[in-house]
Amino acid sequence: MSDALANICAVLTRPQDKNGALAQRLQNEGMRVIQAPALLITPVLDVLAPGHTPDCYDLVMFVSSNAVRCYLRAWRRLYTKATWPSSTLAAAVGGATACALQAMGDIPAHAILYPDDESSSQDSESLWALLEGRASSMKRALIVRGETGRDWLGERLEQAGVAVDRLAVYRRGPSVWHPDQSSALRECFEAGCTGIFLLTSSEGVEAVADNMRRLALWHEWERSHFVAIHQRIAARLQSVLAASGKVEPPRVKICQPGEESVFRAMLQTAVCTASS
Repeated sequence: MSDALANICAVLTRPQDKNGALAQRLQNEGMRVIQAPALLITPVLDVLAPGHTPDCYDLVMFVSSNAVRCYLRAWRRLYTKATWPSSTLAAAVGGATACALQAMGDIPAHAILYPDDESSSQDSESLWALLEGRASSMKRALIVRGETGRDWLGERLEQAGVAVDRLAVYRRGPSVWHPDQSSALRECFEAGCTGIFLLTSSEGVEAVADNMRRLALWHEWERSHFVAIHQRIAARLQSVLAASGKVEPPRVKICQPGEESVFRAMLQTAVCTASS
């Protein structure tokens, strides 16, 4: 398949530490790959306050793997030998975040709750379907998140009578692609490659759009294909492109956020694009 995909350029816009394995797999299939993170992730919490430790809550909900790493590191700085309380649920919006919880080694498997059904959208709505029946027995919950983000689940918990705290542990800001990334992208388009952009957040769509405008590659971006991990992200993409005058909807494939699902979606999009 290598020769068939030689004119496909996969642009991976997840945070830098999440792209390596996927990049290698796509390169093995014959694609050109550019790692160009859309957002910079900056921790904003050094040491956890005693009032935000897991033993203060019935539920600690993590919105992302970054939330997991930042929170648990801050907790360890407060209590170096602390253990996760068996009565506190650690909830994750999807499999990737749950894997981050498991990898940190602090939380027993029975305490981790997440939507693991392949058919679920692995988002706040899917997690709420698991939590709704338990909410009546909960008094306090903590949502560990970035400084900005959707608050749908917190609102559902509060409507169920749960006292909810929100804790920002990192900041997301738009990344300005450095010259090596910009040159590689420009070279791919000048060589006649078709771009396939992986989009994993609505904020990331805006950041990628800003980079493509800055590089004067907007027309190439409009003609590209896209893989998005949620319908909301696809809707934001369509809105951004429509604002620039593009009438036809973008060519977007929706997939689950897990590594295998993303790989399959990128590969299937590449194969379909190369054969069209």
